[in-house]
Amino acid sequence: MLRRFRHRRLEPALTRLLTRVGAVLPRRLGWFAAGVLAAVAASLPGRSRRFMEQNTKRIAAPLGLRVRPREVYRHMAAGLMDFIRLSAMDDEGFRRVVRVEGAHHLEAVMALGKGAVVVTAHYSAWELIPRAITLLGHRVGIVGRKLWNPSVSHELDALRQKFGVETIDRGDGAMRLLRTLRRNTAVGILIDQETRAVEGRFVPFLGFPALTPTGPASICLRFGIPAVTLHIRRVGMNYLLVIDPPVDTRGMEGEEGVIALTGVFNSRIGEWIVDEPGQWIWFHDRWGRSPAFRPVVR
Repeated sequence: MLRRFRHRRLEPALTRLLTRVGAVLPRRLGWFAAGVLAAVAASLPGRSRRFMEQNTKRIAAPLGLRVRPREVYRHMAAGLMDFIRLSAMDDEGFRRVVRVEGAHHLEAVMALGKGAVVVTAHYSAWELIPRAITLLGHRVGIVGRKLWNPSVSHELDALRQKFGVETIDRGDGAMRLLRTLRRNTAVGILIDQETRAVEGRFVPFLGFPALTPTGPASICLRFGIPAVTLHIRRVGMNYLLVIDPPVDTRGMEGEEGVIALTGVFNSRIGEWIVDEPGQWIWFHDRWGRSPAFRPVVR
């Protein structure tokens, strides 16, 4: 009964409250509030804390990376708050907060008229990326999954669609995605989480095999769609969106090519994480079924 109340009443109400308060909350106060929330989240027991500890010990430490749980949670909370706050800002206000580097890479790709598969990760304020790309003059779509609560999903989708971003449910199949690409759309896909809902292969990620979705690479190679990687990171109180040069897929063919291209995606994401580990979500069970680690924490 308590779970039903939380699912049907409490979570939607809290989401609506957060979107309304977040829309008017000064950003510096939001950064402070994110720090308070992070301190609480980092102290709570549970699966996320166990995964954070596991990933820090098995992955970060061997790489010489220092991961502070409070920093990780603070960046995630602040990113969500800024997504809400900036959704209430006009375009000029948004541009003052989010600067773009490498826009010419995406411009050249979109000029081909084939659309683009844009790969990114749950890094910093990733929800700000779609609007930043629309402000460059491109059509934008994002592939994702519906959250556990339809009301919460509806609130977030409404914010995304407010600026012309098309949302594509991961369960809609490849045809929906291909139709969107044929309209010369930059379609964003996050591939840095393990999921059983889509086809994947074990591909190195930060030096260890991790089950990674191969659909983006497969679509690029099968239909000749350009592949681009990009990420956003926090710099002080602002953000920098960095668009990488498109991936050179020449010579990548068949299943081996799909795995090779997926490896390139993972490698680029890994570089972002190594540069600033505190801006990635280490509390996810990323290597949960990796053959390198048995047994895993559940």
